[in-house]
Amino acid sequence: MQPLVLLSNKLPLFIEINRSFNKQGWFLQNITDPQEVEKLAEEEKIAGLLWDFTITDLNSSIKILKSLRNKISGPIIVLAPAKEKKRRSLFYNINIDSFITKPFEYPELVAKVKQLFWVYNKFSIRREKHPIKRNSKKNTIKYNDIVIDFKHYRVTHNGYDIGLTPKEFSLFWYLIQHRGKVMSRDQLLEGVWGYDSIGSSRTVDIHISHLRDKLAERSQSQNCIKTVRGFGYVLDNKYPLVSES
Repeated sequence: MQPLVLLSNKLPLFIEINRSFNKQGWFLQNITDPQEVEKLAEEEKIAGLLWDFTITDLNSSIKILKSLRNKISGPIIVLAPAKEKKRRSLFYNINIDSFITKPFEYPELVAKVKQLFWVYNKFSIRREKHPIKRNSKKNTIKYNDIVIDFKHYRVTHNGYDIGLTPKEFSLFWYLIQHRGKVMSRDQLLEGVWGYDSIGSSRTVDIHISHLRDKLAERSQSQNCIKTVRGFGYVLDNKYPLVSES
């Protein structure tokens, strides 16, 4: 069975977290060397990862986690000091699942990890080894029956402009880039709006609703954005991306 790994050189932190997981019948493997985590990931021997922000410097963390994201098919959670909250967008941009700042309640952390594993299992999420990125030389990309036009910043169906606002366009493209991955409202706020504020999750819900309505008017892709109750949204991954021009 693949272990859930905590990367940290702080023994008291491991003891407290491990105690909370043990109460739920879960056991953590404590690793203190990032290179050992990379080795286990290469061998596909990690179910999920808790990453202590203080284990390495910021640039090293970003570089290593970006690599690990393509090798670990389970949740990755960063545990960070409260003063590092402003760094969250950097980590969400490399597709970590959650960024939790201290102090936090250990039972809440356990519940968060359990929820993420439930989401991964329910939606059979698997990381793409070579995710498709937009080629800057390509002006359009097709997803199912709709075309994303980067030259004119519009989304069309059979030549008809669906009429997305700039923010809806950015939101749709962000979901396409992360298709098949359940995105929390916080992740969408960080990735599309670039901020997080109390009560602003409603902003995401409203824009998702408008986006769905506009897709439903013309496209067969109206049901491609699915709601994950209590967590966020996921864009259907069954349609490949095709660069057109």
